[in-house]
Amino acid sequence: MLFSIIIPIYNSEKSIRNCIDSILSQTFSDFEIIVINDGSTDASLCIVEKYAQNDSRIKIYSFPNSGVSISRQRGITLSSGEYILFVDSDDTINPKLLENLYFNICKLNAPDIIRYQCNLINDVSYKNHQRYNFNDSLYVVSSGIQTLKMWSLPGKKYAVYWLFAFKRSVFSNILSFPNLKCYEDIALIPILIAKSQKVVTISYIGYNYTYNNSTSITNKCDELSEKSRAIDFVKAYNYAIKNIQTIDNLSISDFAFFIEDYNNRLRDKFNSLSPALREELYEMYNI
Repeated sequence: MLFSIIIPIYNSEKSIRNCIDSILSQTFSDFEIIVINDGSTDASLCIVEKYAQNDSRIKIYSFPNSGVSISRQRGITLSSGEYILFVDSDDTINPKLLENLYFNICKLNAPDIIRYQCNLINDVSYKNHQRYNFNDSLYVVSSGIQTLKMWSLPGKKYAVYWLFAFKRSVFSNILSFPNLKCYEDIALIPILIAKSQKVVTISYIGYNYTYNNSTSITNKCDELSEKSRAIDFVKAYNYAIKNIQTIDNLSISDFAFFIEDYNNRLRDKFNSLSPALREELYEMYNI
């Protein structure tokens, strides 16, 4: 099995059909779909079970609600593909994504991580619609640290699961996953990249991300939710700083770059908080 596509679902009945249809429409067929049902209480499970009856590549596992982070970890463990992709249940992928990935796996001698491009659906008008895309040094294989330096640009983002195909072995380099409700990707994705030997970006627009899903925990606007996210951000920061130090042969200059990058992230997050939360969490952020 070349590709495992992991879909965590929680009450996704409105979007899961489009998500699965986009995967089943791939022009490359050597894949499995791992659906992690995270305690859904709507018709999500029933919908995916009907798909599974007609396609043996779809495998469904149900658990009590534990959050998307645990669901992703379960998906990794239960999957068998050489490469792992993550697709959110309200998103879709484009028909030739796996075909493009297969071609570049063969051409570029099996990179550890392959980044592709994305479309943002329902994006807000004032934001940079290309903030998740990177079009420099395409098809150039670089080390993880070199790649982080290229990608860490003002206004650009890369620390999201759905933007990559990960070689399974990449996850074996992680001693423990961060236990966070929010910002797990900011904690973990840079570490996965930094510990990889061969990382590459391709030009194919493979992913359609639905921006500003109202059911997402990251979009709840009350102050209690904002505080919880702010605390998780600090935990993500601490996880990243601790784990970057476990990388073999990391130079002092590379470590300094990483620290500066994450200090900037921490400062930006602190400045985005409400005045009351900035006062309450000032010592935790240590700005």
